Amino acid sequence: MRVTNSMMMKSTLRDVGQNLARLQDTQNKLSSGKQIGRPSDDPSGTTSAMSLRRELRQFDRQSSSLVDAQGWVGTADAQLTSGLDQLVRAKDLVVRAGNGATQMTPSARAALATELRSVSSDLLSIANSNYAGRPVFAGTAAGVPYDLTGAYAGNDDAVVRDVDQNTSMTVNVTGSQVFGTFDATGTGTGNMFQVLDRLATAIQNGDNAAMATEHANLDAAADTMRAAAALVGSRSSSLEQLKSRLDDRKITLQSNLSQVEDVDVVEALVRAKAQETTYQASVQTAAKILPVSLLDYLH
Repeated sequence: MRVTNSMMMKSTLRDVGQNLARLQDTQNKLSSGKQIGRPSDDPSGTTSAMSLRRELRQFDRQSSSLVDAQGWVGTADAQLTSGLDQLVRAKDLVVRAGNGATQMTPSARAALATELRSVSSDLLSIANSNYAGRPVFAGTAAGVPYDLTGAYAGNDDAVVRDVDQNTSMTVNVTGSQVFGTFDATGTGTGNMFQVLDRLATAIQNGDNAAMATEHANLDAAADTMRAAAALVGSRSSSLEQLKSRLDDRKITLQSNLSQVEDVDVVEALVRAKAQETTYQASVQTAAKILPVSLLDYLH
């Protein structure tokens, strides 16, 4: 077959153009930092990247639910810690009242009773605490869980969060679990607030028998709160461990995605330099073949 000048020029231009296109492609990858600019660059890699991104989106949803669960549990944990401190203070007041029952003046007993009612008020504030605008100890009910008398307006339903792909967790403890069951009849032990109210009255009246009975009831109420705090602490520990595992999983997914999508900068720089050398050589070769006017156009 006869090779014409036209054929030689077209072939030379095609080679120069291909070398330039390869160089530009590598430079674009370096500037974007991504190995895959469009699906045709790497169909298999694109499929892998889409799958990894789908897993990361699912992870982000799970992570959001886990963070909310930690918020619930963390708030309950902090409030229960404060509540137990208040019960230590109440215990001290009751012991002081019992030890000095025969020597205390009515005004001294009244002062202790007032302080005990202050403890009850602080515990009531704890019982009505919120997380993100939602009552912590009301179950799934809305509104304030406890009124000023200590009556419970919440329910005993569980607040559940999906904390992993196949794992759900109850993140709340209800008012009944923490403070006991309210007795509307006035004939039973009632909840912690009813016990504290009767204790304050017994101290103020100097009623030793009632003080002894309610002191025992207070100890039982404290045991109930400690059990709830232990449950919350166990959940908090489980969530921390799960969060650590999820963070490790996210790092692995991001690393895998980076291996598929991101450019190896060192390799790309070496390749770009080689392609630039090839392109320059092709231009110089073309200068010996193509007319000067066309070569000027290429430059």
